[in-house]
Amino acid sequence: MKHYFNTNKVLTVTALAIGAITIFFACKKDDKTGVDEKQDVLTISAAEKETEINAIYEDAFTEVSDVNSTEKGLNGETRQAAPIEGLSRCAGMTISFTPFDLISFPKTLVIDYGAGCTDSRGRSRKGKINVVISKMFWQTGATATITFTNYFVNNIKVEGTQTVTNLSSNGGFGYSYTIEGGKLTYPDASVVRYSGTRTLQQKEGGGTLSILDDAYELTGNAKLEDSTSSANILIKTPLHRKISCQWIDKGELSVTVNAHTASIKYGEGTCDNKAILTVGDKTKEITMKP
Repeated sequence: MKHYFNTNKVLTVTALAIGAITIFFACKKDDKTGVDEKQDVLTISAAEKETEINAIYEDAFTEVSDVNSTEKGLNGETRQAAPIEGLSRCAGMTISFTPFDLISFPKTLVIDYGAGCTDSRGRSRKGKINVVISKMFWQTGATATITFTNYFVNNIKVEGTQTVTNLSSNGGFGYSYTIEGGKLTYPDASVVRYSGTRTLQQKEGGGTLSILDDAYELTGNAKLEDSTSSANILIKTPLHRKISCQWIDKGELSVTVNAHTASIKYGEGTCDNKAILTVGDKTKEITMKP
């Protein structure tokens, strides 16, 4: 189940942009109180943390999606990892599907990384991703419920339940995923709790065979809490991207910590690498990197 709208990249751009605008305005100390400066730091930190956490959960979805798309996976075969184009396999990883047939559902998938392995992209994992799939995942309405058993990504323990639903229709490709009871435990024993919902929907190009006229919209929200603060991330206006353009060309995303909000506006439909970022009462045009 592939898509061309990387939600983690959206948030990475936002976090980097917030950091850039804070540095840009840092010389204007007289314009801000110490409290305001602290709030800016908390807001930046929340954006960066959300970027990291969302990447971990989206990576789990990608692993499940890639494995489920292979023919042997659908046949319910248990095997050692083998080099399959497009998959980020790591040595020692095993996959099992039960029941062992093509027609029985729900079906349980277990991706077991054992005591630990590192994939071709440099991401280390250990433990298990467990998935219950309601029916063939390419079918509209199919769900995949993802849980974790002693699962670690880059030494961060991952917990919670992630539910992915295929929303595809004759109008085009789409899916949603929710995260409930998300919990990340870091090597220093600090804990971040996380919940969120994302929906990706094709809005243009569904009636043609070419992908070049496709366009997608991303909506959703998330909340994270640690020992010092809580933050809310909201896509205020759907983030729109055409496949023919590498940039988000419309939409607005915000990050709010203790009533202190940073936002990024991506424009009104022009394909360019410009966006407007606002932190508190400060605004700056930024240039996004690919």
